[in-house]
Amino acid sequence: MRKITFKQDGKIYYGWWQVLVGFLLMSFAYVGFISVTSVFVLPVTAEFACERSEFMLYSTILCLVSVVAAAFMGKRMAKGNIKLIMLVNALIAGVGYFGFSRSNSLWQIYVFAAILGIPFTCLTTMPISILLNNWFGGKIKGTAMGLAFLGSGVGGMVLTPALNYVNTTFGWRVGYLTLAAIFVFFLAPIILLLVVKTPAEKGQTRVGETASESNTTEAKGMYINDAKKSPMLWLTSLAIFIAVVGSSGILANSVAFFVECNFSATTAASVAGLMLGSLTLGKPLVGMVCDKFGVQKGSILSFSTFSLCFFSLFLMTQYKMLVVLVILFYAFGCAAVTICPPLLTSYLFGEKDYGAIIGIFTMATNIGGAFGGTVAAKIFDMTGSYGSFWLVSGVCIALSVILCLISFKIRKKYHY
Repeated sequence: MRKITFKQDGKIYYGWWQVLVGFLLMSFAYVGFISVTSVFVLPVTAEFACERSEFMLYSTILCLVSVVAAAFMGKRMAKGNIKLIMLVNALIAGVGYFGFSRSNSLWQIYVFAAILGIPFTCLTTMPISILLNNWFGGKIKGTAMGLAFLGSGVGGMVLTPALNYVNTTFGWRVGYLTLAAIFVFFLAPIILLLVVKTPAEKGQTRVGETASESNTTEAKGMYINDAKKSPMLWLTSLAIFIAVVGSSGILANSVAFFVECNFSATTAASVAGLMLGSLTLGKPLVGMVCDKFGVQKGSILSFSTFSLCFFSLFLMTQYKMLVVLVILFYAFGCAAVTICPPLLTSYLFGEKDYGAIIGIFTMATNIGGAFGGTVAAKIFDMTGSYGSFWLVSGVCIALSVILCLISFKIRKKYHY
């Protein structure tokens, strides 16, 4: 394991505060946008008398808007005032979830979902990746990313059962009001107080740089236009897209699926929370593997394990005890969605145009998120089971491993 530096020149290294910001944003913003969707599926569809796929269409709208936002915001965040962008979007998210709480029909949910698509891009993986790439070099970047992104596990473990309790006790509208309050009264002040874009603003220098990073004053790698001409960008984007389709299918439908497996609603929410909580172990471990053994081995481990998670889900309706394997494989596999894209960005393309290229991968992530939950719900509406979705996802994610291997082979011809 690489030596981790907590101080610089006798002071606490301020990059670790950025890790904390990332952790809190993943715990509450990312979880709020994506991970807790499943606890709203049953109460909202019951009140509006609609199918699950009709409700889940809001997630598709949210993610599609976020794709457009990612196309513009990656470079703007990397070059501009990232703190101001994040702060404004925390307030917009609060407005969006307040709108959810006051909605009386699905079309109103859809309108506010479109609004929420912008802060989803500007408050989660993309700004966190940019901040941590600014503060940490290749020797410990994976560890820093892993610690920040494990917030989605901690937040999911806490918020999923908590919001399920709020929904069952006070109603789903209060659940959405709770999310609005989290963005406005908790996350916005955190961003205002703690976000600092670069070490230079605190009179510090980036830690954990590799020899190649330390021995140059100019960032190495590809510009975005050159990256677009390389098969690496599109093969890796496809691999990420496939993984996120499966991931969003789980996140949006996990509670409903566990109920289908004959768990009570309360137990199903607790199991879903435990599954998300398992990321607190898996994400830092995958990050450390990437630091110690390389991004290639770490990402292949993550994608492969995620494939096994879906095969276990497929068998779980017949063998309930496989929930243990689902949680175990999910712990290490879901890192393919959050930790691997920013690390693959710097490994495959360098840091010359990091913001723009991570923006492309964020678009791939958000496109996958736009369809996974809705497609899984539609399959349930048509067949009465999620089984075929789990099986196809498992096969496709296994194929994504091959896409990554091809990208790594192409990478060898570049020298940076």
